[in-house]
Amino acid sequence: MKPGFTVWLEEDGRYILGEKEASILEGIKKFGSFMATAKSLGMTYAHVWIVVDELSKRVGEPVVRAQRGGETGGGAVLTDAGNRFLEEYKALEEKVSNFLGSKKEFIFIEFKRPDLAIIGSSCVGVKVLAEMVKGLSTEVVEVGSSAGITAVMLGEADVAGIHLFDEESKTYNVPFVRRAWPSGMAVLIRGYTREQGLMMKRGNPKHIRSIEDLRHRGVRLINRNLGSGTRELLDRLLREHRIAPKDVKGYDFEVRTHEEVARAVEEGRADVGLGLRATASVLGLDFVKVCEESFDFVVERRRLGKSSVRAFIEALKSPRFGRELEGRAPGINTLPDTGKVLDYGK
Repeated sequence: MKPGFTVWLEEDGRYILGEKEASILEGIKKFGSFMATAKSLGMTYAHVWIVVDELSKRVGEPVVRAQRGGETGGGAVLTDAGNRFLEEYKALEEKVSNFLGSKKEFIFIEFKRPDLAIIGSSCVGVKVLAEMVKGLSTEVVEVGSSAGITAVMLGEADVAGIHLFDEESKTYNVPFVRRAWPSGMAVLIRGYTREQGLMMKRGNPKHIRSIEDLRHRGVRLINRNLGSGTRELLDRLLREHRIAPKDVKGYDFEVRTHEEVARAVEEGRADVGLGLRATASVLGLDFVKVCEESFDFVVERRRLGKSSVRAFIEALKSPRFGRELEGRAPGINTLPDTGKVLDYGK
């Protein structure tokens, strides 16, 4: 028998980094990719993303950054802080290992990338599309609109679903693509509209009718994660109604998908959450519409010729997609130009 051990780094008694975080940082350093790291460690992309995001928050600065690339795309690299914490962890682990005579190593398994990686905002419409793209291995990762844009920059995502509203131009999505890729290396593909609103338990026991009701002390909100389009929508609505986040009970209670919001409301862990009519209908929740938004897709220009991306666009343009939405996703509607590649030039 050999002794086993676990080490971790703390600061002022506060946990910073352990074996899980260190293995992820080592994977990103080795592969330059969130997707490759997740696959090689047997984790989901979303889990790796969340771990890195939470670690960055704990240390007060990013531990991973996106590195822009040319024709071959970008990648993920450790920041100085990421490298420093990883080396501190490995030095500590080596000291304990030498003392106990029991060496530890990170093990990375062989992995296969999916044919089509869709990373970005949570939406039932995306899941419908993924089911329609037949004969391909497809992976849908729900990490939010902003993270989806980053995933395209990193070369991780073939497609990213986004719904981000620009308050200056009063338009959706286009300004964010132009700012992220000023050289025109990415295009926007027209998606569909979807209804967002307040989801409450059937019968609406707290009589919630509008955003104004979120300031009432007896109302518990469940929020979406920072970086998601729905979180940005909520923050914008709170500003418009002059409601401070600190005055909303549950504002800091975050989850990452519309389904998680709906389940929390249905199970009584929250009284209200902002989400899709389509998601509310699945669990029989009451719904009060607050807006209709544009949900579009970002693709790197160089990937438009990839067979799996072409298959995705064809599914998006197909009449069948509209029919599927009618039956499965009330409040989500295609447009006359759904599936059109909107090229904003260089």
